[in-house]
Amino acid sequence: MIRTATFKFLAAAFATLAFAQPSAASDPNRYGLMAQSAWSAFQCSVLAEKAQHMSEQKRLFDFGYAQGRKFIAALQSGTTKPEDVADAAPFSMLILVQGPSADFALGRIFEAALRAALEDVFASAEAYDSTAMQESIATREFMKRNCRLIGR
Repeated sequence: MIRTATFKFLAAAFATLAFAQPSAASDPNRYGLMAQSAWSAFQCSVLAEKAQHMSEQKRLFDFGYAQGRKFIAALQSGTTKPEDVADAAPFSMLILVQGPSADFALGRIFEAALRAALEDVFASAEAYDSTAMQESIATREFMKRNCRLIGR
């Protein structure tokens, strides 16, 4: 009888834990991951375009845009705060989320991600002047960053 009651109690406790909604304490991690996903997707989108992978470019841009809008909406609504996600979100995103609209902020974020992603592709050395070399470097970076896995 005691074993049955103990088993029922443990089963109920396990079910409660297993199906519980995430607590507010886990939200900063979720929002920080959204910011990371947006930043990485924007960078990979730029690399995909330079590497002539146009379907990947669109998919990654759309994913980054959607994740970025969710992240900015959470900041604007007070669901999360910059200090709560400072350890997880890219620093560049946190300083660029200001502006008159979410789209304005996302444009600033995309521009910064573009510059960061193409830094090596457009290096100043003469060897990088050819379009074929730039495409090759972008392709290598796209693969190295596992861009095909983002947003899947």
